[in-house]
Amino acid sequence: MNEYVAECAIDSSDRITASRSTGSRRIELVPSAKVEVYLDPEDARTFARGILALADEIDGGEPEAEETPKPRPTVGDRVRVVKDDPHLRAGEYTGMVGTLKSVSDAYGVELPYLVEFGDGSGSHGDKGNGKWNVAEVELVDEPTPLADWERDLLAETPASSARGKHIEEAKALLEGVHFDAASLVLVAQFLADGE
Repeated sequence: MNEYVAECAIDSSDRITASRSTGSRRIELVPSAKVEVYLDPEDARTFARGILALADEIDGGEPEAEETPKPRPTVGDRVRVVKDDPHLRAGEYTGMVGTLKSVSDAYGVELPYLVEFGDGSGSHGDKGNGKWNVAEVELVDEPTPLADWERDLLAETPASSARGKHIEEAKALLEGVHFDAASLVLVAQFLADGE
């Protein structure tokens, strides 16, 4: 038997009891009156919702948890594969990061996301540099990997020319900030223009 008791906020000897036993529901008011009410499930739900609605009017109700919707990935975004093709090479691409190349919004499409890995120069199914259709992806906050020439530009080398000196100064100014090679060159050019 389930029993729920609510005591009066003013007089604890006054209470309302709601209980369920062998298919019947009973509500009892104590001490001033004893009333037995047998309700079908739909009426019991309506009564309970009514009590909750009254309580909500008094105190504003329970705060609703605001769920922030996940942003939907769009073509060009860096994504991580959450669920790949369950029928072909299942699990092989899960967790891999790539670039979203297309999204199909057609009804019933099982693998709506086409993700490109590496530089995309490989064929469909090439895990290193190819593409693969997958069922679910999520956005990745990781920066886009640098090209070889960008890595070389950012590599620690002594400044042997005026240009190199400005690059080193720009790197020092941008330390602790996420930046790409284009931003670094812009800051270095700004420094060079100031001389």
